[in-house]
Amino acid sequence: MPPFETHLETSKKRTGKDYSPLHAWLDNDSAHKKERHDLDLLVENRNHVLMSWGEEAVREFFQHIVEDLAMKDIDTLKKAGCPDEAIEHSIEVARKALEISSRIKRVMDRKLIVLGAIYHDLGKARTYGMQHGEIGAQMAVELGLDAQIIDIILKHIRGGLTEPEAVELNLPVRDYTLRTPEEKIVIYADRLVDIYTDGIVPDIDENGAEARFEEILTHYEKYGKNAVTLKRYMALNKELHQWMDES
Repeated sequence: MPPFETHLETSKKRTGKDYSPLHAWLDNDSAHKKERHDLDLLVENRNHVLMSWGEEAVREFFQHIVEDLAMKDIDTLKKAGCPDEAIEHSIEVARKALEISSRIKRVMDRKLIVLGAIYHDLGKARTYGMQHGEIGAQMAVELGLDAQIIDIILKHIRGGLTEPEAVELNLPVRDYTLRTPEEKIVIYADRLVDIYTDGIVPDIDENGAEARFEEILTHYEKYGKNAVTLKRYMALNKELHQWMDES
């Protein structure tokens, strides 16, 4: 786990405040530290943070958990040659994906969600082109990463390509269909993070990106891409919000 001061510095950089009471609550009580980091208690701990320090602190709570879970993996991205911006993006996708998972009452592997998000752009160590999913998967094999992480790396390109799309993009023909909650949550978070961090959509924030998801994908080609991709992302948005409504 990163040093306590690292969490304070991260929050200060992100929000202008170090959120030391939050990070102390997570790290400085040895009797409760394990349960406060427990992914199976994520909802209960999120609710405590919300009631104690507010919505912004909830984001810092998930950031703290991601940094703790993925410290070594973030270092692996750096050693692989991933640009800083790609690493920062991947950490944010992991934070957002973990936050989304906390709103869904389904059986899922939250550690896989974090690691799948951290590694989804591994291939950007070598290219930002459409091949970065394929290259990232090859790199992941060399690193000995789990097959489920490799599937997320392959499938995040446009959120689950059809065979004709793969041919058009000169990518290997395989089954890119999003099947698991982990795959769907990471790919959805990836699109959301692009929307609220790219600076293309005016006056957009994290909550707005989610609330206006369909409108934005319809009006901004960068995010909707084409009719086939747009339909797929619309269906993904609908499915995940149905899951959230069940909770």
